[in-house]
Amino acid sequence: PLLSVPYPHEVNDVPMIVLHDGTGQAFADMAIDNFDEMRRQCAGQPLVMGIALHGYLMGQPYRLKHLRRALAHIAAYRDELWITTPGAIAAYCLSLPDGIVP
Repeated sequence: PLLSVPYPHEVNDVPMIVLHDGTGQAFADMAIDNFDEMRRQCAGQPLVMGIALHGYLMGQPYRLKHLRRALAHIAAYRDELWITTPGAIAAYCLSLPDGIVP
């Protein structure tokens, strides 16, 4: 079987930092705003929010504090969501009975 897990083209540090000259603070604000809106929307349907990170970008000390702020905001809701990896999503989908995942 072939599964497709959404890959974030928007909440992605490469376009934000490299292509659009964004700051660590702007990236964190974008991740938080995206999360807050998706959290509201997920009341009606399950959603997947990915954050693409590259250590050489967001791992820089002057950006890292902003990433920590965004991740702390998201983690504050850990009882309401599943913080996971694409591999864990795929494993879960593959464990479901036939016919649930098209």
